[in-house]
Amino acid sequence: MKIGIIADTHVPHKNERLGERMLEALEGVNLIIHCGDLVEPAVIEELTKIAPVEAVMGNHDEDRFGPELPRKKVLELAGYRIGIIHGDELDGLHVNKTQQFDLLSQIVVEPFIDDKPVDCILFGHGHRPLLESYRVIFRPGPDYIEKKVKKDVILFNPGKPIRSRHISSMGFLHLGDDDIRVELKIFSYPKKD
Repeated sequence: MKIGIIADTHVPHKNERLGERMLEALEGVNLIIHCGDLVEPAVIEELTKIAPVEAVMGNHDEDRFGPELPRKKVLELAGYRIGIIHGDELDGLHVNKTQQFDLLSQIVVEPFIDDKPVDCILFGHGHRPLLESYRVIFRPGPDYIEKKVKKDVILFNPGKPIRSRHISSMGFLHLGDDDIRVELKIFSYPKKD
């Protein structure tokens, strides 16, 4: 299964429309996951012309989406559990994108530890791609067989798919029978004099 991963499109808040390079790269995926800051519902409408879309709310989405989009969600796909979060809150307070990487465990991982273990957490907000492996201790609660589960979890932020200075980025998640593969796609642009 091939999944397109994007975040922080900010249409039309900071960008007029979705980038053509990104839309072309998404052709042929089975699913698109948007990790928040869509800004307009029209973004989902445009993306669903390519593939089904799953999305979470970012800090710029609440006014236009309300309770329609959750702050986080877990998808069960091809035998894997995939967590999705924007990654902009700590104890209900907004975290600036420049602080996100220093607080990664608290704002991206901890929201998922009181549930069944996830294999991968996808997030946005930072506008910069990041791929990490984290050792996580999940405490899924009394209905789960084990009290604690230690697991290595992939953390992936696809960056911003619409030009920011001289690059833009997005990603793909490949869910195979025996493994998860993450692919980062970076688009470069010529420097203007």
